[in-house]
Amino acid sequence: MPTVYQKIITINLPLRVRQKPNGVYEARFRAKGYNISVSSTDYEKLKQKFIQKLENLAKPAQAVQAVEEEPLMPKQPLFTEVAELWLKLKRSAIKQNTYGYYVQLFNANIYPAFNDYYLADIKQSQIQALINEYIDGEKYRTATKIYQTLNAVFEFAVAEELIPRSPLRALKAPKYEERNGCPLTQSEERELLKRIADSKCAPEVASALIFLLYTGIRCAELASVIIEDGFVSVVCAKVRKGFSEKRRFIPVTPMLEKWMHSFELEKLRSVRPDALTQAMKRLMPNHHLHELRHTFITRCQECGVSREVVSVWAGHAADNTQTSNVYTHFSREYMKTQAKKVIYEV
Repeated sequence: MPTVYQKIITINLPLRVRQKPNGVYEARFRAKGYNISVSSTDYEKLKQKFIQKLENLAKPAQAVQAVEEEPLMPKQPLFTEVAELWLKLKRSAIKQNTYGYYVQLFNANIYPAFNDYYLADIKQSQIQALINEYIDGEKYRTATKIYQTLNAVFEFAVAEELIPRSPLRALKAPKYEERNGCPLTQSEERELLKRIADSKCAPEVASALIFLLYTGIRCAELASVIIEDGFVSVVCAKVRKGFSEKRRFIPVTPMLEKWMHSFELEKLRSVRPDALTQAMKRLMPNHHLHELRHTFITRCQECGVSREVVSVWAGHAADNTQTSNVYTHFSREYMKTQAKKVIYEV
């Protein structure tokens, strides 16, 4: 530590150093008019960066004067500081699982590229190189999510007057083709049931897969399942934060009725979505878990259930008309009548 700064701070005692879960060290000093924050994966490099930043903020003579006058110093935040602040402010407006996704994206895909950079030092070429890395690896969805997230963070920084303009302003968003779900054919459905019976899946996982197949609910909705009076009801997983929870009702069809004796409600509610995803990957490698929902919706329509009723069961808007979405309310008796149509050979 240069002698001129020893009246202000020493590295070993007053400086707060913490190690984050990802192994990165962070040090902060906010006193005597200074507002300094640095981070590094190497502890010795952390100390060097701190001293360098201290020297950048004031000449030696000015540093001594700062002890008495405590002038305001210009803030030069690290990218990680701004990103964490953006995420902290966003957290109250998004669901917990969405917040978790952002945290994972930052830790796995973004922080490793920009962890030791000051916000103002990040160039357009660096961001483009990061995005290209994922495009070249054919991870188009991840490339798009990185672009969207970085764009939001840098626009936030511009609004906070931390930087004059965003380095993404001239970048074009990467594009990728969304993969639409493909329902199982009836022969594939038959094969799935056979493989479930022959597999070593835990009983609750096997039951949950069948339950999803014949109700069309999302795996995230399993934890809220209630079965009563000939209906399965769940809390809709797609309700935005800040809106009241809504239950939707799916009548028990003849296809589901065949399996009702094998379901243990409490065990169904406790099955983890990742366990179902992995089980489906093992049993039907060419299909993913969400395609069980596609299968239910497709079978209902194939069996003659009206599209508007199927939309209600699936938790979708029937169409874009006010008549359907606001004023149409199907009675439970009518929905049970429609459900009786859902019967076919597997």
